[in-house]
Amino acid sequence: MAEPKRPPPKPCEPLLAVPHTAEDVEVLVHDAAEELWRWKELGHDLHSISIPTKLLGCASKGLDIESTSKRVYKQAVFDLTKEIFEEIFAEDPNLNQPVWMKPCRINSSYFRRVKNPNNLDEIKNFIATEVLKLFSLKKEPNNKTDWQKMMKFGRKKRDRVDHILVQELHEEEAQWVNYDEDELCVKMQLADGIFETLIRDTIDVLNQISEKQGRVLLV
Repeated sequence: MAEPKRPPPKPCEPLLAVPHTAEDVEVLVHDAAEELWRWKELGHDLHSISIPTKLLGCASKGLDIESTSKRVYKQAVFDLTKEIFEEIFAEDPNLNQPVWMKPCRINSSYFRRVKNPNNLDEIKNFIATEVLKLFSLKKEPNNKTDWQKMMKFGRKKRDRVDHILVQELHEEEAQWVNYDEDELCVKMQLADGIFETLIRDTIDVLNQISEKQGRVLLV
């Protein structure tokens, strides 16, 4: 009895993967930071800048899967670098704040984190370090301790997404228990009430003085 013919094995498709090493990402971040720095020095709005074609390299026009993947990956690195860059140079919300108001809470993780914001190399190195952390390409020595502080329960192996979610949860929690606006509203209402009382008392005193002067003139 003849053995049934087996279907021919499928050809092995080559694996397509975007280079994802710390060195590659660091180069992408440095190039993006230099473009953002030039854009900022020219006085342009950082929100309006998009990734330059030269940073995309050979993947800028390709339509194959590999070119598209590289293009999307470089776009993601550029957008993340841009987000951190914008937070570094964000305006201080307390700069023109009245002295009688409490300072606003700043939830940004990168605001004023760079010691010398006029040093491009320092900015590039800082952003590269943060991006590598977010991409899990740089080990954090205190990572385990931080997790123990943030999540006391559960033994599930936590990935970077969990870390970002917990970090955002802690940032939002500060907003939930922030009663500065309510406190200011109560203070303003109290101040208005005091001023109205003072005005009424002043008017009553002036009316009494006027009545006394009128009686004196009649006598």
